[in-house]
Amino acid sequence: MKLNLQIAIANFLATFLLVALIVSPIYFAKNFSQVAGVKTESRYLLISQTDKFPNMTFTQSGQTYQLSFTKQSQNQAFLSVFIVNNPTQSPQKYTLKTPSAQTAIFFGDDVNNLQSSVVVPAQSSVPISIFAKTDSLADLISFTIN
Repeated sequence: MKLNLQIAIANFLATFLLVALIVSPIYFAKNFSQVAGVKTESRYLLISQTDKFPNMTFTQSGQTYQLSFTKQSQNQAFLSVFIVNNPTQSPQKYTLKTPSAQTAIFFGDDVNNLQSSVVVPAQSSVPISIFAKTDSLADLISFTIN
């Protein structure tokens, strides 16, 4: 009888340890995701892909972004230079503003449809492209996202 009691206690402890090993990572992952949720407080995440384009430099000063680049012809499009990601749980409306009239910055990849404003569904992204129509081969564009 005493041997059966020891086996029952050992089985109970083994089962408890197994359940604790399975449940504890799930519990901590849930709590860490809430701490990491600071990222979702931002209205958008801007992902730069300028490293895919030669002679293109990206800088940021506060909420103003600057992009300098060298073109190969007078009219040139650079598609999907940036990606705007909506990390929130609700759709967000984004608007691009730039002081330059000669260089168009727009959402999407369609040069015939230069959208300066777009609504991005929750947990989705949209590319930002540039269409430069200046006479000079070097250009600098600054823009903000509202």
